[in-house]
Amino acid sequence: MAVQGNVTFDPLAFAEPVKDPEISEIIDLETGAFLDVVSFISGRRYDRLISERMSISESLANTPRYGCALCATPVYLVASREKRFFFRHSREDGSCPSVTRSLLSREDIKALKYRGQRESLAHRVVKERIVRSLSADPSNEKILVEKHWRSIREPASRRQPDVQAITVHGRVAFEAQLSTTFLDVVAGRRTFYRDEGALLVWIMAEFDPNYRRLTTDDLLFPNNSNILVVDEETTVLSESTGTFYLRAHFRVPEIDSGAIQDRWKSEIIAFRDLTANLDTQTAWAFDYSGQSEQLLKQEKESTESRDDDLRERICSFWIGRNHHTPGGVSTEEAWLSLIGELSARGVTPPANERYDRAVTGLMNGILSAREKQPVGWDFKHLVEVAHRICGGYPEHALAMGFALRIYGCEELLVSRDKSKKWEKRARLLKEAIRAGDQRYLPDQDSLPFLKFMFPEVGEKIERFLASRLAQSNF
Repeated sequence: MAVQGNVTFDPLAFAEPVKDPEISEIIDLETGAFLDVVSFISGRRYDRLISERMSISESLANTPRYGCALCATPVYLVASREKRFFFRHSREDGSCPSVTRSLLSREDIKALKYRGQRESLAHRVVKERIVRSLSADPSNEKILVEKHWRSIREPASRRQPDVQAITVHGRVAFEAQLSTTFLDVVAGRRTFYRDEGALLVWIMAEFDPNYRRLTTDDLLFPNNSNILVVDEETTVLSESTGTFYLRAHFRVPEIDSGAIQDRWKSEIIAFRDLTANLDTQTAWAFDYSGQSEQLLKQEKESTESRDDDLRERICSFWIGRNHHTPGGVSTEEAWLSLIGELSARGVTPPANERYDRAVTGLMNGILSAREKQPVGWDFKHLVEVAHRICGGYPEHALAMGFALRIYGCEELLVSRDKSKKWEKRARLLKEAIRAGDQRYLPDQDSLPFLKFMFPEVGEKIERFLASRLAQSNF
């Protein structure tokens, strides 16, 4: 039954920070970069932030990743009851103005939470099922319950897993997870067993993807979005077949309208068929991470192929069209069809009264550079196109300049510049642009069209505009 107040987040949604976090800025302790906390949290997908939260917690003991920007004390990620995230000091002595801890100690919280109650019946039932399932499979040996596991490296260090055994995956510690476990406890156990060359496997009694506590998410997402369950059905199956079975719940990624969407799936799988990794302390039935990366790669390749095809059809149309036809290109039927496809990609050419001017200047200038011969005008040489752009379309002069360099046209221009007029004009143009001459300010209205049609040129124009903006704000 759902406990009132729990919030279950879509794994693919962006995480949410608390309002006005006490620690508003953190420092990357490796690079020294300062990071805005709200941007750090809200810029990450929920599932990925949960996995990163585990990594940050694991690193605290030896090489902390982030510190408070005010006092440099190592910090880690925690969440409110509503699953809104913030950073907390790993220790707090009152020297930092950012106060992130409750007046109650960790032990006080535990005492209030459990009120000294002994182990619950539900917890004992899960442990018994794990033992029954392990015992039914002859490939498992040395099955121990609630026995100390002493560190090989540091004899004074030890843990007491619910169940431990020697399995097909080597020595494994099984922990039954039913109630709240502090993240630092989970991280500490993962580190301990990793150092031991052993595997930690968390087992739940049940799982509902639509009702997940944060403590469940802390196990789910770092484990490649897989949760393992041992229930009565899997236990009986293990006993009847002599093979240790459990139920795996996992996310299955699918591409929908170019983006990843998830569906949840569960299946009963033999423990021996899980993929285990000691370094990452994971044991999973379905490779969510690998599958989603593969789908995104395929979608990217497919999109790039479609975009390349559309670019070339637009360029072919432009090179082959009758430029002496009365009226602007915006009225031509073939062009309208191509622009319709472009609009379906979320990109349209300029939509103001300068539509034809903006498109003509860009297409004629950049395609002439790409083809290394005049396109769109009845000129004989490329240098004439360069002069035409600078004189008639100054807002596209910089784009033309980048295109000439990208497509390797410098020597061709020099060979046709007998009078040295282009050399002089190019020098004056550069000086005017450096001086901030507004005539040569790139046309931002045509930038989306430029970035799609000629990505390399568009990227350089975008960087130029960003640099100008930064200088003006300085």
